[in-house]
Amino acid sequence: MMRISLLLLWMLVSWPCAAGIIASATRVIFHEGEAQQSLMLVNTNPWPVVVQTWVDDGDINREPGSVKTPFVAVPPLFRLEPKGVQGLRIMHNKARMPTDRESAFWLNIYEIPPTGSVATQQQSMVLTMNTQMKIFWRPASLNNPESAWARLTFHREGSVLVCHNDSPYFVSFAGINFKAGEKLYPVTQLPDMMVAPFGEKRYAFAANAPFSGQVQGELIDDNGNSAVYNWPVK
Repeated sequence: MMRISLLLLWMLVSWPCAAGIIASATRVIFHEGEAQQSLMLVNTNPWPVVVQTWVDDGDINREPGSVKTPFVAVPPLFRLEPKGVQGLRIMHNKARMPTDRESAFWLNIYEIPPTGSVATQQQSMVLTMNTQMKIFWRPASLNNPESAWARLTFHREGSVLVCHNDSPYFVSFAGINFKAGEKLYPVTQLPDMMVAPFGEKRYAFAANAPFSGQVQGELIDDNGNSAVYNWPVK
């Protein structure tokens, strides 16, 4: 799953509040030994944009280049015309990585629209947007990511649902519900619903949920597709 951040606001010209740069994938998977992966970016805006790309740890408050990672995006800065297409390479520098679990980083695609080339009589918000896409590095010993769902366990702590991931894979949820009979009680959606390998994450319920029931979660696979699974609450 990708996430979009609205970073800068100007009360200058009329602009839609949606990212116009579309990537050819929703995530990038590096298998151990692979030196690079490629993406295609398309500018769906009716105006040109300047695009800046970099890789970091996902913290939207960090400046580009302030976090050292084993990946670099090329080209780091370019102009993209309306309906223009640009190839982007993500390159691995062969740094040593953990071999017992996946590692995750974030590709940033920072979209800067022009501020003076669109004539308008009205004043409204112009947004620069940063679309973040996950990059996963997977050791050669890990070849069955589909098995991760079976190694998830859940328990309740009052109004909080705790997920423990006992697998070496990152697990990404599109959504989580507590299912009691035929009724679903969703957890509050977080900017990042992902659970780290051998880690846990806490999700608060959006409304009071009964204690008797099971967890229904929608997991996202390597291709960005989702599937629904059910787990008991322990």
